[in-house]
Amino acid sequence: MRVLVTGGTGFLGSNLVHHLVARGDEVRVLKRRRTPPTLIAGLPVELAEGDVTDFESVLAATRGVEGVYHVAALISYWRPKRERMFRVNVEGTRHVLEAARRNGIRRVVHTSSIAAIGFRDDNSPCDEDTPWNWGPLDIGYATSKHLAEQEVQKAVAGGLEAVIVNPGVIFGPRDTSWNAGRMFKLVEESSVIRGPEGSSTTCDVDDVCIGHIAAMERGQPGRRYILGGEHVRYSELFRMISEVMGKPVRIQAVPYWVAQVVAGAHYARSLVTRREPPITPELLRAARHTRYYTSERAIRELGYPRTPLRVSLEKTYRWYVENGYLPARS
Repeated sequence: MRVLVTGGTGFLGSNLVHHLVARGDEVRVLKRRRTPPTLIAGLPVELAEGDVTDFESVLAATRGVEGVYHVAALISYWRPKRERMFRVNVEGTRHVLEAARRNGIRRVVHTSSIAAIGFRDDNSPCDEDTPWNWGPLDIGYATSKHLAEQEVQKAVAGGLEAVIVNPGVIFGPRDTSWNAGRMFKLVEESSVIRGPEGSSTTCDVDDVCIGHIAAMERGQPGRRYILGGEHVRYSELFRMISEVMGKPVRIQAVPYWVAQVVAGAHYARSLVTRREPPITPELLRAARHTRYYTSERAIRELGYPRTPLRVSLEKTYRWYVENGYLPARS
């Protein structure tokens, strides 16, 4: 199959490109001019220069392909990036869908997030039909992914075959932007990790890639598929990462109000330094709520696999060490 991958030079996108090449697909990657294709170097792929915020470049990149994996997105919980994030996540999605429609592309798989699905705080799992209720919390990333999904549903109503996948917190190789991988860096740099209690649904990057490919092949248009794995408390996740790295750390739970003060101080400093801090009030608000999501639909309809979290953490750390991002330990 001849496919286009947006965001193919990033963490999830590059892993997806590796999977697609391995199965024999002809892959074109949309990349920004200044973004080096380091994570897909050496692969037999076609590079199309452009940006999802530039419609003409997207229109050109989608010509001649049968399917599009729209993975490109900006993840940020820092308000100064919000305008750019909405342009990428919402307007960029609109551009991809319109280009697909104009070029007669058979199917689009849109990478969304569990942030586009509602949450519950009663410890019961959420599914694809849980109403989105993040709005009052004013979390820009969640809002942007919610609005992007609305663009997909409009396109589906207009006759485009588009399927939505909603990964959880992804662990795996090639996370050079330190998304979920920032937890490894924090363990490496700290002896004590302090934070409020919370939990989320994790997943393995290779499983998520398999879920994307299955969605392209047999997902139902307009349907969401949660691509998750183990639901874990943050304290337990840090403990597991510490064990995998062989780096002891002490984990201390702190009251939410204390974390709020710390996040506020980091945010205020960031407005001076113009650098996104490791914790922000938005990220704290998102982490406060239980994010427990079931992948039963994806398992049933897509044959979605679920790698044990410990295995995902081990291969993530191994990649960081082998590629010089973290030091090896005996």
